[in-house]
Amino acid sequence: MTRKCQSRKKNGKRCGADAQSGKTIRVFHDPVRTSDCERARRTGGLNRARRASVLPAETPDHTLTMPKDVSDLLAQSINQLRRGQLDPKIANAVGYLSTVLLRALEQGPLEERMAKVEVLLGLTRNPHLAEPTVQASKMTSEIEVTHGDDEEKA
Repeated sequence: MTRKCQSRKKNGKRCGADAQSGKTIRVFHDPVRTSDCERARRTGGLNRARRASVLPAETPDHTLTMPKDVSDLLAQSINQLRRGQLDPKIANAVGYLSTVLLRALEQGPLEERMAKVEVLLGLTRNPHLAEPTVQASKMTSEIEVTHGDDEEKA
């Protein structure tokens, strides 16, 4: 069982933190290790005060509407990372967000195609168009779809 620190706080209550092995007090209450504790507190404070890594405000935006655009951004980010011009945390975020964006870019056209097929098959009604009528020609395998006055060939 772990021993608890026997030192008292300013309010008179016991510290209650785990004590060092073989001692009755924890590191921060040990007068022998005072300099170690001060150094640890200083280092912890400095690390906590480090600002978040961000790109400069003048960094241009990339249009990311196609997978090729995302690929170009990733290539540029990899090269900047290798040259030490880009913080690894930013590069990691760009990589993760690029993966999410690529999935979304792949999913969008697929959903549009599925919606068109569903309308053609009469499974769902397109709220923006009149009710479609489907007529198959006996002579060809061509399907004619009429939406009110508009005509499309599929």
